[in-house]
Amino acid sequence: MYYSIELIRLISVILITFTHIRHNFTDGAMFVLLEQIPLYGTLILSIISGFLYSEITSKKGGLVKKKTRSLLIPYLIANIVVIIPVVIAHFFGIDVLNRLDVGIELITNGLFSISAAPVNPPTYFIRDLFIIFMIVEVLRSRNYYLLVGLIGLAFFGELLLRYDILILFLSGVVLSKVNGIHQEYFWWSVMITVLGAAVCFWFQIPFEKHVLSILFFILLINWKVGFMDVGGYSYTLHLYHSPVIVVLFPILYAFIPNPYLLVVAQLVCVFIFVSLIFLLIRKFKLNVMIGGR
Repeated sequence: MYYSIELIRLISVILITFTHIRHNFTDGAMFVLLEQIPLYGTLILSIISGFLYSEITSKKGGLVKKKTRSLLIPYLIANIVVIIPVVIAHFFGIDVLNRLDVGIELITNGLFSISAAPVNPPTYFIRDLFIIFMIVEVLRSRNYYLLVGLIGLAFFGELLLRYDILILFLSGVVLSKVNGIHQEYFWWSVMITVLGAAVCFWFQIPFEKHVLSILFFILLINWKVGFMDVGGYSYTLHLYHSPVIVVLFPILYAFIPNPYLLVVAQLVCVFIFVSLIFLLIRKFKLNVMIGGR
């Protein structure tokens, strides 16, 4: 068991949470903290997903059923939870959406994300990850029904919203296969990865963040750390931090004029409210909302 995975996953989801914090910083340390560093969250999660697939999931059957339960259903619930109050507010003349229209687009893209990010933006990663696993299943079992569905999605919309998620997923698979070699030649692995990032930066190849994400992963994956199982909480934070911020930000903004305190207040409120959501999920046995984790 890689307990370090839980730590890496939690760090990644916290970074994704930072991405959605509302602020007006355009430069300086706060801009880097809230806009640039958080970009690594999704990249690292993609590597983790590929690594765990190779280590665990690939050795078991029932991939479609398992990923429907752990990815698709939580994804749909997390977006329906947002869509319902949006539609209710619309009937009262209040339009809170600035990217989607209340109509068929709210279903095609807002819920099913056919060609754009869903109404709950952070869940696009879960959408893409589910599609990646369906592609894997087609390659593994030649499931032609799935193949027809994937072709239809590619024809009418976007097969994947971000193809770098697929690339890093495959990188995670490769890292799993060579993990023994990596442990034996750890510092060589680190130096080669650092060199790769330097080459990308020097020649302005837009993949330095991806290489640095791989570096972060290989530095921590074999770290012997006794960390708790926070998979359920991490998933809850990933699924529901954005709606919490959207609801609470206007209230916090009205009472907190200091931009630094406003950022801190958002983070504190997000972690408190997501913790409450997680406790309610556990109390009322609604684990289906977080894929049974």
